[in-house]
Amino acid sequence: MEPGGQRSGCTVLVVEDNPGDARLVELYLLEDITSPFRVLKAELLSAALGLLDTNIIDVVLLDLSLPDSFGMDTLDRLRAAHPLVPVVVLTGTNDEALALQALRQGAQDYLVKGQGDGNLVRRAIFYAIERSHAASALKRSEGRFRALFANAGLGVVLADAHGRMVEANPAFLSMVGYGDAELRGEKFRAITYPDDIGLNDTLRAEVLDGSRDGFQLTKRYVAKDGRIIWAKLTCTVMREADGQQPFTVTVVEDITERKRLEDNMRLAATVFENSGDGLFVTDAENRIIHVNPAFTRITGYAADEVLGRNPSLLASGRHDHDFFIQLWAVLLRDGKWQGEIWDRRKDGEMFAGWQNIAVVRDTDGKVQNFVAVISDITSRKQVEERLSYAANHDPLTRLPNRTLFQERLTRAIARASRNHNLVALLFIDLDRFKQVNDTMGHLAGDMLLQQVAERLSSCIRQGDTVARLSGDEFTIILEDVQDPRDAAVVGHKVLRLLQEPVALTGGEAHISSSIGVSLYPTDAGDPQTLLKLADAAMYRAKHLGRNSCQFHSEAVNAEAFERLALENALRGAVDQGQFLLHYQPIFDVKSGRAVAVEALLRWRHPEVGVVAPNQFLALAEETGMIVPIGRWVFDQACRQAKLWRDAGHVDLRLHINLSPRQLRQPDLIEMVAAALEVSQLPPQALVLEVMETCVIDKAFDPSALFARFAALGVGLAIDEFGSGYSSFAFLRRLPVTILKVAQSFVRNLSSSEDESEIVTAIVALARGLHMTVVAPGIENKAQLDFLTGFGCDKVQGFLLSKPLPGTEMTEFLDLKRSPAALGPWGNP
Repeated sequence: MEPGGQRSGCTVLVVEDNPGDARLVELYLLEDITSPFRVLKAELLSAALGLLDTNIIDVVLLDLSLPDSFGMDTLDRLRAAHPLVPVVVLTGTNDEALALQALRQGAQDYLVKGQGDGNLVRRAIFYAIERSHAASALKRSEGRFRALFANAGLGVVLADAHGRMVEANPAFLSMVGYGDAELRGEKFRAITYPDDIGLNDTLRAEVLDGSRDGFQLTKRYVAKDGRIIWAKLTCTVMREADGQQPFTVTVVEDITERKRLEDNMRLAATVFENSGDGLFVTDAENRIIHVNPAFTRITGYAADEVLGRNPSLLASGRHDHDFFIQLWAVLLRDGKWQGEIWDRRKDGEMFAGWQNIAVVRDTDGKVQNFVAVISDITSRKQVEERLSYAANHDPLTRLPNRTLFQERLTRAIARASRNHNLVALLFIDLDRFKQVNDTMGHLAGDMLLQQVAERLSSCIRQGDTVARLSGDEFTIILEDVQDPRDAAVVGHKVLRLLQEPVALTGGEAHISSSIGVSLYPTDAGDPQTLLKLADAAMYRAKHLGRNSCQFHSEAVNAEAFERLALENALRGAVDQGQFLLHYQPIFDVKSGRAVAVEALLRWRHPEVGVVAPNQFLALAEETGMIVPIGRWVFDQACRQAKLWRDAGHVDLRLHINLSPRQLRQPDLIEMVAAALEVSQLPPQALVLEVMETCVIDKAFDPSALFARFAALGVGLAIDEFGSGYSSFAFLRRLPVTILKVAQSFVRNLSSSEDESEIVTAIVALARGLHMTVVAPGIENKAQLDFLTGFGCDKVQGFLLSKPLPGTEMTEFLDLKRSPAALGPWGNP
């Protein structure tokens, strides 16, 4: 529109079959040059419809009486084809009634032909266009409201001032299950839950009388199918344009599910707080965020002491790492885990808990929380353990009975099968028990059995089993047995302990025992046969004179007790002074003089004679006897070396070998230092020889130990060098000063070019690391010539001198001969 309500650039379609009337209207429209019109004309309705299809028409001036259409049918046909184009009806003076009917059916205005002037025609056109636009805007607004009303996700209800429902949208109808016709004209109370009727009467009255603009309320409806619906209402008053006839718009939200969840949450919170079981919740990082009172009662920890901490604070240490790895694997895979866990209360007491743990995930499957329920089953477990103990243990001796014995033997065999170990079963029968029982009474017999049980239990390691089968028959299950001799050792310990007098109320009792031993899998592969064979071996022991131990296998019997006898003799050798030391000199190549001696152990058995080291050193190493023997060697050798140095051999050094077990001896450094201090031998006079295989053992890093020896001032040598393939870099970081060539290379020098190359390489390596090379095991002149030619610094072997006892070694050193006097490396 232009200012003053004028509009320019307007296209008008004049539909008039009278050319004069049509021309007159056209002149009216064109006479005002300030508001130019574009005028199109048509004499037939069909022609007019064609122009409307192909042109943008702002308004139509329509004569209702046309050659191809007449009366209201003309208007109806045009509006049906183009309902949005405004229409001004052209009518004669006698057709005003028809014109009024046309207005009621959608025309915007009418003009009487022959009356008025151009201003009237133009004003009618402008008004028609504006009214059409306003009507269209209203219709669009009503359409949007209707779409919003019909498609709203919340229920919307219009009600009159008396609370009668005028209209409800589909969301509300779906909510309560009624049709629109069933609710129209009904009051809300017709579908309100009986207890909530009248709940909002006062509020509604205040809204209608203007004292409040609206209100919110939560109430219940009864759906058509009987369901109870919780709803949240927001009610607002509306008034007609004239301010009268108020009505209300109520927005209804179905909160039934929310209400159910809230009720469930309240119930869950009540259960959580009042449950007799301990409950705690953690976040996704397993930090505790909430605990209930029962948790505090069971664990002793208040909420503020555990919030933000990991549940592992309860850990008792009874379960290993693998247990918890498996627990978490099941929990994250299945979303839940349940089982028995031993935890520890705040005061340190352990308790058994049956735990149910569940994972809480969000809608995307991401872990949000973990919820755990702890039932304290300590009392129940104690009862179960007491019952289990009573069912599986002998009430007199408290040892496992036959039932538990069978179970443990079966498990021991299964473990041994997996680990490829032996199981030894000892069947023990008491000798002369019946005599004690008959002469001293059953009470004395019971006391004797109890003391026997205690003595047998003292003979075994943790993990082994002592059981009482019946009467005076006992068994011992030995697991992880590496050698039959281990069973023989235990057997003889049992024989010795059961021979000792037993103090009873009626005096002392003297008994002995007969023991039979069977081995899995050597003798049998199942528990029943193993027990049967051990029983048979026990009867053989009785028949051989009692107080003895017999293996089922005669061959095993002989071997086990032969080694056992050797071990027993070895254990007494130190105390009985059966060991002695020989010394083999080490010569300097340049001077030909003995510059060091190597201490070598010998065993002088009173019955067998001198026992070679290769016959007992391995057994000493295996049994741990090498530790006290080694201590004796250090004490004796250091004293002797000190005597030689005081006698004038001031530069003489002492070489002592260390075994693998000695290297792992916790007090090795202290033992060596003590030997040096007592003998007053300078630390630099001592050289410790370590096998190369010990140095490169991945299970043992000698770096720290060697560093401590170096700090003490003791020399270090690697023996049998070349057999273990030590790396150059590894040698560089060890404080080693001497390399002793492996004797196998020395023996094969004359027959193998490879050994010659290896020895040459060892010498070159030693030169690069500023080390001394010692070539041991020289037995002939060819070997000596080779090694001196290769550049070895020192030599040792039977060609030069065999190992000598201390007194003979003293004489050898005191000769003080020159190399020439000895011949070229000859013996004196």
